[in-house]
Amino acid sequence: MSTNPPSETIAPSKFELLKQEYFFLQTTIEDYNKQIWLIKALGITGTGAVLGLTLQQKQELILLVGCAIPLFFWILESQWKHFQRGFYPRVAKIESILREEMNLCSPAIFSDWCQAFQRSTTSRRRGYIWDGLLNPSVFVSYILEIVFLLILYWLKLPCRLT
Repeated sequence: MSTNPPSETIAPSKFELLKQEYFFLQTTIEDYNKQIWLIKALGITGTGAVLGLTLQQKQELILLVGCAIPLFFWILESQWKHFQRGFYPRVAKIESILREEMNLCSPAIFSDWCQAFQRSTTSRRRGYIWDGLLNPSVFVSYILEIVFLLILYWLKLPCRLT
């Protein structure tokens, strides 16, 4: 943080509360990220298990049924991402207060990340569908898993390998 003292408009105790809230929110967002990566890893593991079972049983129909696994994990991860994104507006608000009212240049974790990746600090679309289900950081890996399983089914490759 800047070494400049808080401006006269905001009491030091308010500054301290904002700082604590900001870092609490950042920690909470990171905790959500850890859970999201775990969900994604479990989804990929489930898809691998479907592939292994298909090879073992020589039944390509398992691939079609197995498409439900990435679908379930996609829905689960989208819920977590939706909940996580609920913290973003407050983080942006705190950064705005620190920058505009207190003349501090940091912390600016969220706004600098958005600037680096050319993203808006406020979402144009809101709600579970956009923040979670159709969020590219959520759905891309699951779509790829489903497409992979469907291609294997279509080619009937697992049964040809044995």
